[in-house]
Amino acid sequence: MKVGDLVRCTQDGRHDYGVGLLVSKLEKNPFIDYSSEEHVDKRWAVLWTNPQWTMDNGCSVQYEMELEIVNEACER
Repeated sequence: MKVGDLVRCTQDGRHDYGVGLLVSKLEKNPFIDYSSEEHVDKRWAVLWTNPQWTMDNGCSVQYEMELEIVNEACER
């Protein structure tokens, strides 16, 4: 996964997030005070068409294991 990829959420069947854009990799989760080493390199800021929870910048925090790539961004 890389910045610019379009994704959809595969984990939460209760909410339809729509399509999301991977905006950036995150060093930490702003919603959780403790650090989980297990998924530290696989946390993304995603801009959803229908978000449920967002950070101040409008993006949501998602783990890579919760996402499926719909369309990959082209390399330039």
